[in-house]
Amino acid sequence: MKTTRWLVGALGILGVLGAGFLYFLYKYRVENEERVGKAIQPAVAADAFSHELFNQVLQKYVDAQGRVNYAALKSDSQALESYLDLLAAASLDNLHAYNDQLAFWIDAYNALTIKGVLDHYPTTSVRQIKPLGGFFRRINFQVGGQSYTLNDIEHGIIRSEFAEPRIHFALVCASAGCPILENRAFFPDTLDEQLEKSSANFINNSEKVRLDRENRVLYLSKIFEWYAEDFEDTHDSVLDFIAEYLSDEDAAFIKQQDITIQYLAYDWRLNDQARK
Repeated sequence: MKTTRWLVGALGILGVLGAGFLYFLYKYRVENEERVGKAIQPAVAADAFSHELFNQVLQKYVDAQGRVNYAALKSDSQALESYLDLLAAASLDNLHAYNDQLAFWIDAYNALTIKGVLDHYPTTSVRQIKPLGGFFRRINFQVGGQSYTLNDIEHGIIRSEFAEPRIHFALVCASAGCPILENRAFFPDTLDEQLEKSSANFINNSEKVRLDRENRVLYLSKIFEWYAEDFEDTHDSVLDFIAEYLSDEDAAFIKQQDITIQYLAYDWRLNDQARK
């Protein structure tokens, strides 16, 4: 009898623990947070898709340092929500031109990142929103009638379908270590120019790339370590890519000298105007 009671008690404890574990899985692994608008419009041809609403949001709530006024935007999010409704209803089958596709997905990623922050604001970092990188892997959004996480968009679509390393200076993960969020959306007709500008701004920002000539050390953002293969797909090396955006003197130095590369700690603090 004692053995039976012990087994029943043990099973009861396991049941409680199991329920708790399932709750954890539900809350952090299969939570359904799809972006569904209040009034999803009929399918919108993506090749005629307009990023103007998102552009208006960026111009109003993003400053010259790429910081977002999340507090104000959260109380005035109608334009962003309308843009997200358009993303949710877009007909991606009609998206044919390369620049149309890439601009669409870059803007979608950046807009959905902002949405993800707003849904959990106030916070001081996307890493606090969900544990173990869950902000990027476990929040689902609607784009073109399908469900995507931010990782799906970045790695499954943009990185896998576009041989374009400059996207790493356009996709903004709402953190200070990211490239700055431009206060203008990416548009197909100016995409190359915008990607060039974003890349140059990032590489010539001493907080992201810094050359110590005296000690022959090149300090780099971890973006160049995490995505080295993307830069090496289009250039002989990461240094060859970086050199394109440096002064002639600095470019020659990093190519000719025996330099050491050190990666800077990534700053995950939220790109929030409220942060001092």
